[in-house]
Amino acid sequence: MTDLAPNWWPLARLGEAIEALALDAGLIRDPPTDPLVVPAAFALEDVPRWTEWAAARLGVEVVDVETPASAIDAVLASGGPAILLDDTAEGPGFFALAGRRRGGVLLLDRQAHRRRVPIAALRDRLVEPVAAEHRAAVDELLDRAMIQPRRRPRAAAALLHERLRAERIGGISLLRAPASASVWRQMRLDGGLRTLALIVAAFVALYVLEIAGWRVIGEGVLAGKVDSGWLLGWVVILLTAVVAQTASAWCEASLAVDLGRIMKARLLAGALALRPDAIKRSGVGQMIGRVIEAQALEALTFNGGIGVLLAGIELVFTAWVLAHGAAPTAHLTLLVGWVVLTGLLGWRYFVRMRRWSGERLDMTNALIEAMVGHRTRLAQDRAARRDAQDDAVVQRYLTTSAAMDGASIIGVTALPSIWLFAGIAALVPAFAGQPVPSPVTLAISLGGLLLGQRAFGGIAGGSAGLARAAIAWSRVRDLFAAARGGAVTVTRRTDGIADEDRPVIEAEGLMFRYPGADRRVVDRANLTIRHGEKILLDGASGGGKSTLAALLTGLETPTSGLLLLDGLDKATRGDAWHRLAAAAPQFHDNHILSGSLAFNLLMARSWPPTSADLADATELCEELGLGDLLSRMPGGIEQQVGETGWQLSHGERSRIFLARALLQRASLTILDESFASLDPQRLGQCLAAAIDRSQALVVITHR
Repeated sequence: MTDLAPNWWPLARLGEAIEALALDAGLIRDPPTDPLVVPAAFALEDVPRWTEWAAARLGVEVVDVETPASAIDAVLASGGPAILLDDTAEGPGFFALAGRRRGGVLLLDRQAHRRRVPIAALRDRLVEPVAAEHRAAVDELLDRAMIQPRRRPRAAAALLHERLRAERIGGISLLRAPASASVWRQMRLDGGLRTLALIVAAFVALYVLEIAGWRVIGEGVLAGKVDSGWLLGWVVILLTAVVAQTASAWCEASLAVDLGRIMKARLLAGALALRPDAIKRSGVGQMIGRVIEAQALEALTFNGGIGVLLAGIELVFTAWVLAHGAAPTAHLTLLVGWVVLTGLLGWRYFVRMRRWSGERLDMTNALIEAMVGHRTRLAQDRAARRDAQDDAVVQRYLTTSAAMDGASIIGVTALPSIWLFAGIAALVPAFAGQPVPSPVTLAISLGGLLLGQRAFGGIAGGSAGLARAAIAWSRVRDLFAAARGGAVTVTRRTDGIADEDRPVIEAEGLMFRYPGADRRVVDRANLTIRHGEKILLDGASGGGKSTLAALLTGLETPTSGLLLLDGLDKATRGDAWHRLAAAAPQFHDNHILSGSLAFNLLMARSWPPTSADLADATELCEELGLGDLLSRMPGGIEQQVGETGWQLSHGERSRIFLARALLQRASLTILDESFASLDPQRLGQCLAAAIDRSQALVVITHR
């Protein structure tokens, strides 16, 4: 039996283990100058919050995982790095999962050295507290069934495995680079750079084998006979080339998946970090256009980049082959000139494609905006004017399309084919002089020309993909920049636990103005909100109430002044600010997402939800007067709602927005005109629920 004791860490050394794991996995280069120290008053339930805080100090992201007990092998086989909580009779502790190796997993011992242990031993240790509750029932069942002793262990394991499907194992915290980290860093940590090197090596080997195959067949043919030894050598070369090509294809697919995952996560992080007013300034069509470009960016970047890289390698082999051919000077000069010509025509194609893409996205934007406002256009706009506008847009698109297609025919399609004819023409002077080229050098030249044609075809196709990727990048680069700017920064603090004696909100000299505006929307505001306080904020429309709410909930950053939430500023809290300060924005800024009603209610609290979460959400719906809605919907709280689901009334949507904010159980809850659409009876009912279920509450109304 494997002894796991040397690999078990006490909870007091959690900070030390996180540092060791981050260093071991390459997530950080150097240990922090200020070590992570676990506070004295520290319990098992404080671990997720503190672990997130500690990892953020190192620039690392933590993902808490909960898995069915029967599927924990897959989580362990992923190799971490991860913290695995283990509450034993000796007290709470954990294991530091560092990797995997040959059917086992690698754990860091208390000296931060890697030790390999069987995955079954670690699984049994983590699952045992849950399995112990079912083992007696399984043994009783086997006794009643009178299972033979030799079959009993296998039957018991199978029954226990089935019972554990309904049990969930928590306390698993995965460490990884944040989505806001650079693509290069994430590729390095995921082994993407090593995969790229394997792709290049495989293609170099493939070209070497291809040239060797030509040589073997060529020498045999020119010698006038091809014996079995030459044929066998040629077959071996071909089979080796197939292996190299298969390995390259597998590596390309693996790299494409990793790059796509990293870029999607980075774009999503950037989209979530965008300022709300920046999103409002973009129309629906523009946002959809950016989504389309973002979707194409990863594929175009990968395919185009790999295509150009491999074609560049092929050009190097082309130059080497042509240098040993019948007209080396003429062919090498032609090769250099053709590379320059390809670059110039490629730039011409890029400029025209950029203009065409702009027209295409503008047309997409105009179409979607017209669809959104279709009824308004029918009522307010003249048909002749609408048709004239549409005709002008289509005509511009047709003109730019024709220009781009013309550049594509010359630069992408025709140029590689013309290269072959130009190369053959360059051989003519060699035949006019003395000595006449031998058949061997002539064959080498023709092989080099064919290799060059393939290389220029790869460059043309890859450059077209890179051109489209560059255009797509111009549309989404602000998302990448927003993700980088949204990275969490944490200052020195070791508890991360709210103090009930501290005010929830402390604001002093708070000022805010929107970018490009001269007027201060919030001007030298001083505000203190304590735990348990219920505040009504009343004012005229346009007075800055919603802007103040955005500041308090962390959606906007003050221009100047001091703003603390539970004693810490936003730079210290990072994304945790949004969990402590919840809001139900105004109706036009709040949305029902396509999904179940449960998801729309609990998306900010916990997803997937526990049975307790669903019961609490159902109870709150009853308190807000939504019980009739739940009884009418066939699926109850699991009913699909949103644009493609069950249609909700204005008042029902308002109460769902209210429930979503209250279910977050934040230290501060702000309701921005959440009761405006409710009748007096519903208003009293919802206000009572809001007061009862919130800690500190701010209700905003307008006069």
